[in-house]
Amino acid sequence: MANAIVVYRGKPKVNSWARWMVGRTMKQNKNNLISVIGQTGSGKTYTAISICEIMSKMDGVPFGIDNVVFSLRELMDLINSGKLKRGSKIIFDEPQVSISAREFQSEANKVFNYLLSTFRHRNLTLFFCTPFETLLDKNSRRLFHARFETMSINRNNNTCRIKPRFIEYSDFKTDAYRKQLIVMFKDESGRNKSQKLFYWDVPKPSNELIERYEKKKLEFTNNLNKNISERLKRFDESGKSLTAEQKEEVVKRKPLTPTQERVMKVLASVKESNKFERASEILRISMSAIHKNKTLAEKKGYLVEEFKENDD
Repeated sequence: MANAIVVYRGKPKVNSWARWMVGRTMKQNKNNLISVIGQTGSGKTYTAISICEIMSKMDGVPFGIDNVVFSLRELMDLINSGKLKRGSKIIFDEPQVSISAREFQSEANKVFNYLLSTFRHRNLTLFFCTPFETLLDKNSRRLFHARFETMSINRNNNTCRIKPRFIEYSDFKTDAYRKQLIVMFKDESGRNKSQKLFYWDVPKPSNELIERYEKKKLEFTNNLNKNISERLKRFDESGKSLTAEQKEEVVKRKPLTPTQERVMKVLASVKESNKFERASEILRISMSAIHKNKTLAEKKGYLVEEFKENDD
């Protein structure tokens, strides 16, 4: 099993997590995909902005407000703009504001698969700020390298305490291993020491970036509200409702075959980590047939989660 490790020749310094991320992009030819989670107003975006500033001071790669995006389209436009350099940082802020969870899952899976291959060559860092990790399906969440959870804001010293964890997945375990960063250093006597970092008190970002971020977010929110108003007006004029449209979209899905429906129901009911193997045993068909029918059902617009029975 791998560990996240930072090595100092002497005493350890602050912001070791930033040092670890910079080392991955600038020395190890890797990328960083970091989820920043927490309740609304808990300091997620400010924390991500501050970390980007700290990393920029370490690697010399500038970070500006243009690298904060609010939608999948903005994210892809930025990546394809040709403006990003090795070590550039991107913040994807509150994606659930502009796109529904169901629509997001289908689009985000495509985008994050693209990002995985892109980041390998570009050595970029993406902070994904959202209160809900479940906006991404399990396969997409497995792409992330770390998870930063906001815990509390200290207004006396203008810091936000986060619980950062290195994430590692195993083929034999459904849930991820969440590990602390290990800091290795030498004490005053020259002896090797190591310690784990359980928390990180991230300082408040610069006032200049805060002001620019709030302005950009306000513009985005105003445009979003305007688009929603125009859409509602369009539906009022046509005599339809958003609910009616959503129902029509569901009806347009092609029906599942009996085998596809059985596969989706069994996969939704299996609680073991080896879902496909258990489904194969229950339905008495090969694992390749399980995969094939699940893929065909998903192409028709169905998700396994739809077939879960309530525990009530």
